[in-house]
Amino acid sequence: MGVDLTYSGPKIGLVTLDLRLASAIKRLASAYNVKVIHVADPRDLPLDAEVVITRRGEFPNLDRSKVLYREDFASVEELVEKAVELTIVGPSYELVIVAIDPGKNMGAVYLLDGKVIKSRRYGHVEDLINDVKRFMNTHKDAERRYLLLGAASNLQLVKRILGELEKHLREEGVTIIVSDESFTRKGFVPKVKGMSKDEYSALILTLKNFLKLR
Repeated sequence: MGVDLTYSGPKIGLVTLDLRLASAIKRLASAYNVKVIHVADPRDLPLDAEVVITRRGEFPNLDRSKVLYREDFASVEELVEKAVELTIVGPSYELVIVAIDPGKNMGAVYLLDGKVIKSRRYGHVEDLINDVKRFMNTHKDAERRYLLLGAASNLQLVKRILGELEKHLREEGVTIIVSDESFTRKGFVPKVKGMSKDEYSALILTLKNFLKLR
């Protein structure tokens, strides 16, 4: 539970004595572009961890501007996602984008107002489809929502993903854009540390279409 003083990226504070909850939160948060700082005493929280997760009743005098309680969310996954959003984007957003690279190994990048919330590589198409549906559903209050799908290769997989998502997302007001151009050109943008080739390709797809969506 030591605090890494050398890390300067987005931080989420976690104050709890529930080690099982702490382990689940840190495991889920590893898919996002944030670091979870777990402490047993609120006084040990870094000042730049504005969003803090805890359980109701554990620390009633917790003095932070944004406190999220496990009991207020249906799942730990929803709790972590909300904490990440508040940390990176803030309480409101207008634009939701999910970009998918359906290559040999599928990669996807999830963005709010142009900021990467998470990126993930998928081994099973069902996991990808479920993730996209859930992300779009939990962000249905956004002004605009887009699904960007690369189609430069693996057309059979593209058709399957479209078949699974198109009807559901269009009924929800999501705009689907299929791009058949190659978007794997190196040097277009620096690769984020730890991001797979497939996630990077999905990010490039997003950047190539982002200005058109603004």
